[in-house]
Amino acid sequence: MAVPVDAVTRADVDRIRYDDLSFETTYGRVGVTVFMPSVQQVSDNGMPEVSVVYSAGWGEGRGAAEVACQALVRAANTIAVMVSYPNANLRVHDIVPFRTRILSAVIRRLKTDSPYDEPGLVVVGYSRGTVPARHAALEHAAQVRGLSLVAPTWFQGEVRPRELATKGLAEGARGILRESWVDKWGLIAASARLAQEMVAHPIALRNDVAAIAEEGATDLHQVLAAGIRVGVVAGRNDELCEVGGIRRVIDEPEIRGRVDYREAESDHFCYFLKPAPLRVVADQIGRLAIPTT
Repeated sequence: MAVPVDAVTRADVDRIRYDDLSFETTYGRVGVTVFMPSVQQVSDNGMPEVSVVYSAGWGEGRGAAEVACQALVRAANTIAVMVSYPNANLRVHDIVPFRTRILSAVIRRLKTDSPYDEPGLVVVGYSRGTVPARHAALEHAAQVRGLSLVAPTWFQGEVRPRELATKGLAEGARGILRESWVDKWGLIAASARLAQEMVAHPIALRNDVAAIAEEGATDLHQVLAAGIRVGVVAGRNDELCEVGGIRRVIDEPEIRGRVDYREAESDHFCYFLKPAPLRVVADQIGRLAIPTT
């Protein structure tokens, strides 16, 4: 468990540290939690040279985003920034612009008001979070070195919200049966969050899927044209954001050969839970963050 940066003691040398940089906006309070390597990790690996802003995925709650950010801190020796969005009752067409505005505001705040030295910035989007991640990175192209899209929502055909959610639950259930006890708990939590969303917020879930499905990847060539390095990670066992749909996008003539594309042995829920796919994501982040000469 992480410990507040101002409460670290000698007993906490192996614990990830965090700081709260939340701020108020016209939409409400934006939660910003900055996770940093432990004192021991800094001693072993040096100060982080990359900072990650994490754009959370579909069905992820605060707990899952914390797990992802802390996993990236350990695996990539990075500072990782978790964003909690204000509650808002939005129409379908307003969802992505709203998340983009919040994510952009966080990036600006990190540049102007962060008490920490600013290393190279990489925006990491996961699942539905890849869409606002792309838009926000484009808005801050001068500041962002790289953009890592993990399981981007590039579907092969029309998607229906309940069908997609049902596939997610089925994939989680198969993973729970397949994985070791160490990995089962994360999958159980992810499946439970998705089931809770289906029951508690069916309209919001429907709107969410509609919003990400209509976005596609039409802006990806603009991100590349802005000079932002782009990486994509697809899971060979991911049945929500399938490899086929992702390959179709990166094989388009304007994009082919310009993206650091990687495949990992992961379903939709395990990119940040299991060591092998986490290493793939962490290595990509490190490469995207290398300064250009």
